[in-house]
Amino acid sequence: MKNTMIVFTVLLSILFAGSARAEFKEGLWEITTKLELKGMPGLPGSMPPVTFRQCITKNDAIPKNTDKNYDCKTINQKVTGNTVSYLVECKGREGTMRTNGTATYAANSMTGSSTTVIKTQGQPEMQMTSKITGKYVGPCPK
Repeated sequence: MKNTMIVFTVLLSILFAGSARAEFKEGLWEITTKLELKGMPGLPGSMPPVTFRQCITKNDAIPKNTDKNYDCKTINQKVTGNTVSYLVECKGREGTMRTNGTATYAANSMTGSSTTVIKTQGQPEMQMTSKITGKYVGPCPK
């Protein structure tokens, strides 16, 4: 009975340890987002892709192209194996943005998607859906 409890405890700790962090290469990633716009009259259905580089770590695995006009905070982040699910809220002078998304990492690549709801004063609510891809570039610059 004692051996069974030890094995059970070890298995539980392995499961919980594996779910605490994302499983992928830490380092510099090149990330491309392609936006699809909904509810924005007068704008085309999609915009040209945006590419940026970001240092991704196991503790900060959310792909994000920061905008200096907004103060962004991670509201929720859940890691399951190599997939990160997240909710980020950004506040600025003109309104708020809430982004709900996922990113799944492989050895040297990443795919994901996100939906952003934008609320600005005096304007109807807008929604953007993004398809996200990424590739590992190398170590983060020091």
